Amino acid sequence: MVNRYAGVAFRNSRRVYCFEVGALHLKVNDMVIVETERGINIGQVVVSPERAGLPEGVDPKTVKKVLRQAREEDFVKLQENRDRELEVARACREKISELGLQMKLVQAELMHDSNRVVFYFTAENRVDFRDLVKDLAHGLHLRVEMRQIGIRDAAGMLGGVGICGRELCCSAFLSEFAPVTVKMAKEQNLALNPMKISGICGRLMCCLGYEYDNYRKNEGRRKNRRKDISENEVGNGFRAEIGPETGVSQEETRVPVQASEPEKKALDNRSPAAGEALVKAEEAPRSRSSRRGKGSKGGGRNRNRRKKETPPAEKAQEQKS
Repeated sequence: MVNRYAGVAFRNSRRVYCFEVGALHLKVNDMVIVETERGINIGQVVVSPERAGLPEGVDPKTVKKVLRQAREEDFVKLQENRDRELEVARACREKISELGLQMKLVQAELMHDSNRVVFYFTAENRVDFRDLVKDLAHGLHLRVEMRQIGIRDAAGMLGGVGICGRELCCSAFLSEFAPVTVKMAKEQNLALNPMKISGICGRLMCCLGYEYDNYRKNEGRRKNRRKDISENEVGNGFRAEIGPETGVSQEETRVPVQASEPEKKALDNRSPAAGEALVKAEEAPRSRSSRRGKGSKGGGRNRNRRKKETPPAEKAQEQKS
């Protein structure tokens, strides 16, 4: 008989684990009771037996089995464990504050058989939690396991909404975290503002690496996009073809108008720089002429006013006469 396998995921993990299903008929989203290294636990089928297979390099003898499909009493037990996890987490936080340990509790997880509890925590340095484990095991009457995780894993467990308005990638579908660097943001021409390129975990956003490979492949094409511009003669000037193929926008074109004979000869070089110089040279005389016109008119008015005004001595002679 050929062994059949299925991919199963657990509540506090996005990783998919391979389990042997035997003769069970399972489909995606079915809840199953499985045997793990920590004990009996409940998981969800994410890869059906028809599509799942044994990973390369894995011994079939080491693969755990799916015991059965979850029943109604299993769902009642699951809800009871979740309610008790809140009380267990509260007791753990109180013990951490009493012992003065530099650690932050993220979540507590009870196994389905309620014989073991796993505490997930974050810490900047290594923490000696032996006294904490002894006190919790004595007070809770459970087997206690402490597991240190990273800040990204903590964000995935707690969940949330990113600045994009969608669910966090780490809590939705990411099973492994790829390294993200500031260089990725630079090559994508993003603003290097920590508030815009950092996630709620305080690290660089994982989505910076989604399109990084495409930017690297098209790097040479972006640098040489100006070489692909085709220039066509239009009247006395030149025109640059605008479109997504050339990568030129409307603002990047310069078209000189009403060029004189010397300017037409300069246009034969078909150089954009020459066209820009012509535009500047054409605008400069206009501005100077406009200033002169304003000045000349103003001066003429002042001279006319001076001619019309009579000196005071002449006014006195006129009065005597």
